[in-house]
Parts: sequence; C-alpha cells; structure tokens
Amino acid sequence: MNKIFWLLSVGLSLVACNDNKSTDSPKNTDLIIQNLKGMVQRTEETSYKVDSTGKIGAMDSCCASIQEFDEKGYNPKYFSKDINGITKEEATYTRFEGGQMKEVVMMTNGKKSSSISIQIGKDGKYISAKSFGADGKMDGYYADLNENEFGSLTGGKFYKTDSTLKYSFTAFFDKAINTGSQTDSAGKMISENKLKINDRGDVIEMNSTIITKDSAIHKKETYTYDSYDDKGNWTQKTTYNEKGKPVKLVKRTIIYYKNE
Repeated sequence: MNKIFWLLSVGLSLVACNDNKSTDSPKNTDLIIQNLKGMVQRTEETSYKVDSTGKIGAMDSCCASIQEFDEKGYNPKYFSKDINGITKEEATYTRFEGGQMKEVVMMTNGKKSSSISIQIGKDGKYISAKSFGADGKMDGYYADLNENEFGSLTGGKFYKTDSTLKYSFTAFFDKAINTGSQTDSAGKMISENKLKINDRGDVIEMNSTIITKDSAIHKKETYTYDSYDDKGNWTQKTTYNEKGKPVKLVKRTIIYYKNE
C-alpha cells in the first residue's frame, strides 16, 4: 500500500461497511473508520508473543501503538514506543475544517522521516498531494484521486518529480470484503490486499500478495477477538498464520472521554 492510500483510507479499513456513517458528514471520523464505538479518547495496543499452543509469552520488544482522538472523533496523533517506553515512530495529522486530511508528518527516532501535503477542491474532495522525504525535498506527488461519497479514496496515481507515472492504486469496499491493489506504470499488478470483515465490523482475515519480477509472495493472517468491552470494542485479539497457528496476541486498552 502506498502511504497516502493507507493514511486516507486507513489500510482498507471498515469505512464502507460501518452503519454509523452518514452522507450528511463530509468526511468519516477516524473513530468510524477504525470501527471504534463511543467517545474514545485514547487507545493503546500492546503485542505479545504466542507459542504454538496459544500460551502468551513476553511482550514484543517493539512496539506498543498509541492513538489519541479529539472530541470530534479525529486522530491528531499516533506514536509507538518500545519496551523501555522510548518513542520510536510518531505521526501528527492536521485537517481542513471539514475533516479532510491536510498534512501528515512522520517522525522516526525523533527525526522527521517524511511528510505529505494534501490539496482539496471547493467541493471538499481530494485533488492531489505532495510527498516529501526526510530532507524536506519533494520526492513525488499523487494525482487523479478518486473517492466515494464517504470521503475514502478509491483510486489514484503516484508520479515521480519528473511527472513519470510510478504506480496506480484502486480500492473496492464491500460489506464483507474490502480489496485494494497497486499496479506499476505498465498496468501490471504489483500488490493486492483483501480483508474479510465480520458482522461486528472487525477484520477477521487478511490476504496480501506482493509481486516482483521473479516471484509472488503471498501472506495470509486470520484474527479472533477474545474479549470486548461494554461499548462493543475489542480488547484482546489473537493473530494466526496461514497454517492456523497462533503467532501474536494484542491487548488493547481504551480510554473514553468522561462525558461519554
């Protein structure tokens, strides 16, 4: 997945099948996109190793993932920290008045690693975006962006600074299966992701394919949700590999605004 597609569509998230969305709102909030119920203020996900029998082991050395949400349901900040509490990656998001993404700044180990500046039209729809590297120089741009009625990107193209097409991407959202793919400048598919969604709006299976010149790498993961809180948000998830063996357990702590 290219980074703007991930940032604006949140990795083929649940936006298209969430029953809480409304066409009265110009953009989905991050809470809706991430299938979070209630007035969530903060989430923290911590991963643990799991052996073949499902026994929980030590915490992964990197990283715990933290997201913060404002009272409108948007996520202005994300960061991850290692087992020693040191911040490893950080992303800050600024938005236009209507909720559309305006700028994303990524930090790695305390240093700026990349950023994206996004442009919208008078109708509030995404037009284009410029991508910048760690040195602050533009390394490419996105154009021909398409979105659905809920503000999720459904397609676009990424060009090099000399206006040479590097790749295109498309997305299809359905109630049960979401699909995203990426093609090179010649129209040949170079990656594809498919997500299966359960009735609660949670991802239960992910199939990904990366195609190179000499091979195609396929990966499949399935997920079970072991516990939920009283708002209906999951608090523990187990990941299984393509052989059906448990490989990771994620515990999620959710803090809600007091006026919830």
